[in-house]
Amino acid sequence: MTDAPPFDASNITSLQLMFSKFEYDGKLNPTFTEGPFELPFSSIRAYINESITPRFVHVSSAGVTRPERSGLDLSKKPSAVRLNRELGSILTYKLKGEDLIRESGIPYTIVRPCALTEEPAGADLIFDQGDNITGKISREEVARICVVALASPNAVGKTFEVKSTVPFSEPYVVDPSNPPPEKDYEVYFKDLKDGITGKEALEATPAQV
Repeated sequence: MTDAPPFDASNITSLQLMFSKFEYDGKLNPTFTEGPFELPFSSIRAYINESITPRFVHVSSAGVTRPERSGLDLSKKPSAVRLNRELGSILTYKLKGEDLIRESGIPYTIVRPCALTEEPAGADLIFDQGDNITGKISREEVARICVVALASPNAVGKTFEVKSTVPFSEPYVVDPSNPPPEKDYEVYFKDLKDGITGKEALEATPAQV
C-alpha cells in the first residue's frame, strides 16, 4: 500500500508465520502447493531501538540485609531491624523477594527507601548502596524516583537505598511561594553500581556453628 501511515512497531502484540494459499490482496499465491510445509529459521528476537530501561521497578526497604548480619548493635538500628522476627521476619522475606527479581533475568530496579513519611517531596537526597544508611524520605519522593527509573537506562540492574538529608527530629515543609527545584534523578542513577546489594556483608560473615 502506498498511502499507508508509518508502521509503528510498538503496537506489535503477536507474530504469525504461515504459508498461505492466498496473497495479502486475496489473490491465489502462485507458489503455493499442497502438502507438508517447512520453514527453517535460526531465531526470532524481540528488540527495541531505544536503550534498555527497567521493565520492573520494585519498592523494597532499607535494612533488608541487616537482621542477619553479625556484630551489629541492634539497639541502634531502626525498629523494623530490631523487631524483624517479631514482625514475622518481614525484612527477611523482602530480601527473598528482591533476590527473585534479580534472578529473573528481566531488566529491573530495586528501590530501598528508608522510613517513609507523609512529608512533601523536595528535600535534598542521599542515594547509597550496601544497605547501611538510616533516615527518612517522603513517599511522594519515592514515587517520583520510581517513575523516572522506568525510563532510565542508568537505573537498570541497580539496587539502592535512598533517604533525605532532613533529620527525623525536623519536619520538612515546603514554602508554596518558593518551591524546591525539580530534581534530576539521573545524576544519582549514573553513580550507582551493578551487583551491590548489602548481601556482600552476609557472605563475608563466618557461618555460625
